[in-house]
Order: sequence, then C-alpha cells, then structure tokens
Amino acid sequence: MVQAQARRVACRQDKEFKKSMTFKGHNKNHHESGGFYVTYICYNTPMFSWAFRRRFFYLTIVILVIGLPIGFIVWKTLQKPPSCMDNVKNQNEHGVDCGGICQIACMYEVQAEPTIQWSRAYYVTKGIYNLVAYLQNPNTEYISRPVKYIFRVYDENNVVITTREGVVALPTTKLFPIFEPTINVGERIPKKVSFEFADQIVWVEYHGEKPELEVIEQKLSLSTTTPTIDASIRNKTLNTYKNVEVVAVIYDSKGNGFLASRTYIDSIGDRETVKVHFTWPEPLTASSSKIEIIPKLSISAYK
Repeated sequence: MVQAQARRVACRQDKEFKKSMTFKGHNKNHHESGGFYVTYICYNTPMFSWAFRRRFFYLTIVILVIGLPIGFIVWKTLQKPPSCMDNVKNQNEHGVDCGGICQIACMYEVQAEPTIQWSRAYYVTKGIYNLVAYLQNPNTEYISRPVKYIFRVYDENNVVITTREGVVALPTTKLFPIFEPTINVGERIPKKVSFEFADQIVWVEYHGEKPELEVIEQKLSLSTTTPTIDASIRNKTLNTYKNVEVVAVIYDSKGNGFLASRTYIDSIGDRETVKVHFTWPEPLTASSSKIEIIPKLSISAYK
C-alpha cells in the first residue's frame, strides 16, 4: 500500500447476455457461465492513509489558530475608524461630517454669511482712503475658519478704480468691522465700495469663554486741525489678549460715517484697562454726532 495515497478496488458481479456491448468508464472482467457472461465491474476509488489524514487535520488546526487572528488584525488595520473627514454620516453627526461630534456646523444650522451693514471709503488725505465694511454676525456661537474677502472701489461712472483682497477669521462678536488702510486711488474719487467673501465660509462651533472687551470712555478733540480720539478699553475677563485690533468710526448728523481709523493694542491683561489713540491729518469735514470704538480680537483668542 502506498502511504501518501492508496486506492481501494471495489467490484460488483453482474450477469449479462452473450452479446457485443461497449462499456465505458469502468474496468470489466468477463467470465463465461452458461448462456451468460459473469461480469465483474471494478471501481477504483481514492483512499487516504491515516497518517496523511492526521497531518491534514493538524495543518487545519494550525491555520485556524494562527491564520484567523492574523486575518482579523489585517482586516482591522484596513478598516478606517469613523471621523469628521470620511464623507460619511456616522458617529452622532447631524449631517455628513458636520454637527454633533464634528465642530464644523452643517449649513442648515447657521446663516451662510454675515449681513453686510455697509461698506465705505473714508478720506484720509489727498488720493488716500481707508476702506471699512461693517458686518453683523448672526452666528454668535460660532467662529469661522480664515476666509478670503475682496473690496472693490468704483468711481462715479461705476468703473472699478481698485480692488483690495484680504483674509479674515470671523469672531463670535455680533458687530465688527473689516478694515483695509491706505488705499491709493490717485486723482479719482471713490463713489461706491462693495464688499464680498470670495469663498464659502466654514463655521466652527465655539464652546470656550468669549472675550469681553468694553469701551469705558472716549473723547474727540482738535476737530478743526488734526482730529484726535482718546479712548480706554477694559478687559472684563481673566485672560490676556495680544494684538487687539481697535477701529474708530466718526458719524455725521445723518448717521453716515465719514472718518475711520485703526490702531492696535499690543497686549491687554486680565481686568486691565488700556488707553488707545486715533488721529487724522486733516480737519473734520462734517459735524460729529456719534463716535463708535470697536475692539476686535484675532481668532487666536478663541481657544
């Protein structure tokens, strides 16, 4: 017997009439008996030795014990865990990769853009203007990722004089300005200014402490020579803020702003009060009826 693989022979005895027949697929031995042929039909069937079957059994156990854990580890490695960047609505997200555990707001949860109250060019000196857009933020529980914006300045014939682009991250503040200084328009006179965001704003839910800076005093002087505003800004929180932008706008009797300027506070500590100073090189061109001082923190303050 061959150990690797043996064959077992099984035979069946049949009686057949003496006649010519063709058989296929079997080994047949004929023995004549009377009027019949006695036929032995033998089948060759495979049979494995006990040693072979035992080795096969052990190999199967080894494959199951070792192969299955390795296969499971490989499968888990190839599976990507749920995230806020997998383009699938999973975890507790309110939409695809937004809301819930994801800080990015779904579009239906926020107003897409702030409301632009106004955008204007403010005269500084001959040929030089400051541009200001005044925005109202309806999403005061959110901040934005940095987004590109563009100012366009038009003359009386609605022809573009110049453009100015910039990038801003929107704070939780309800009202805030976007300021672009020293725009050179040459000999032309700005008549209209437009402001718009060049990209879609991505809003991020903010759960931290909101900065609170308030203006506690302000005074306009020297309006007929070199107008000057002195003001004090107080930090109402226990945090320290750096590089704080402060914008001043002077309004006429009709409520239209006609002068604007900007300065920066290098640092303002917890409960600290800091004085700020604004000045213009030429006299006021209208009577002042209102002064607005607007502190605006950089997005790094929102942690």
